[in-house]
Amino acid sequence: MSKPSSPLIQTLNPERWVGLSMDFIEAGYTGLLVKNGKLIRTLKPGRHFSFALPLLEQCQLILVDSKIRNLEITSQGDFLSRDQYLINISLNVMYQVVDPKRVAVEISDPIAALTSAIKDNLGVAVGQLWMEQLINQGRSQVRQYLLDHGDVSYSLGFALEDVRVSDINFPQTRGIIRQVEGMSARQEAQHEAALQMQIAEAGRSILPPPPVQQVNIVSSSNPNANIPPLTAHRDINNITLQGEVPTPASLPVSDRPILAPTILAEDSGKILARLVHRTSGAIFVLSSTPCTIGREPSNTLVLDDGLCSRYHARIIQQTDTQGKVRYQLTDVGSSNGTFLNGQRLAPHQPCWLIPGHSIIRIGTQEWTFEGE
Repeated sequence: MSKPSSPLIQTLNPERWVGLSMDFIEAGYTGLLVKNGKLIRTLKPGRHFSFALPLLEQCQLILVDSKIRNLEITSQGDFLSRDQYLINISLNVMYQVVDPKRVAVEISDPIAALTSAIKDNLGVAVGQLWMEQLINQGRSQVRQYLLDHGDVSYSLGFALEDVRVSDINFPQTRGIIRQVEGMSARQEAQHEAALQMQIAEAGRSILPPPPVQQVNIVSSSNPNANIPPLTAHRDINNITLQGEVPTPASLPVSDRPILAPTILAEDSGKILARLVHRTSGAIFVLSSTPCTIGREPSNTLVLDDGLCSRYHARIIQQTDTQGKVRYQLTDVGSSNGTFLNGQRLAPHQPCWLIPGHSIIRIGTQEWTFEGE
């Protein structure tokens, strides 16, 4: 029968004789001597003496386990891959306390804080990988990312010694795809079929390819391209699988409000604040502030993307402390998040855009911010 693990933090009230106490700290522990609620000193393993005035001074000895410990983290559909599949991941994290004062005195629930920090990094790591990458190299890539970004855990007083990904799997029940805004039952069924097909491909040699849904975006500077532009609307009720007879739309599309479409400006040679689509080269000039982004026709930039929320993000013009005009990107609470250089933005937290270096990803589309 295995011995239960000792707690990370133990608080002791030393027995005193005429105010004097002798305490012995075992190897692998660090002691914190607290007198009247104030940290007096840090004690290393060994024998220590302390004195306190009877009835006037209250002393406590806090023992912090500084040995390498194990933390198991299991997610249940908490994360989305880059192609919007729900992922379950189980981790075994080897960690060690490097700042006993931070862990025992300054943080009320250190294990919960460490778990939250690791899950935040885990969500970013999974969000950068496609489902096929997670199947083939997911364990090594997720492990390396967590070890390379252990600075958040270090700021909490912990050092990550090692991370082992014990399991990566995909929910097998309905709901395998998160029900995002505007996603029809047919689209969800398509994604679910594609996921099952790709999972099966990992263990079989030959399988027919899954159905593919593709959205193409072109720049207005290429009028000869026979591809629908960015502002074209897809009728999600008419999406069909390969070999299937198209089904007519069950709802009339004439009920939609008819508003002016988003205009993609030509490249005039003058460097203005603008967004450039990384695949097609489509240009959108940030001529108004705020510039709202989403699927609704009332937005400044309308994205016909099933993974984009109705009101997804906004870009506003601001003047910094040096009097220079700059731009800030803010996620307004979208379902699938707004990503800046691969990092998911916290909702309603503005972030500065850097011309030529800021890459914005909304749904399946990526834009580069350019300006003066």
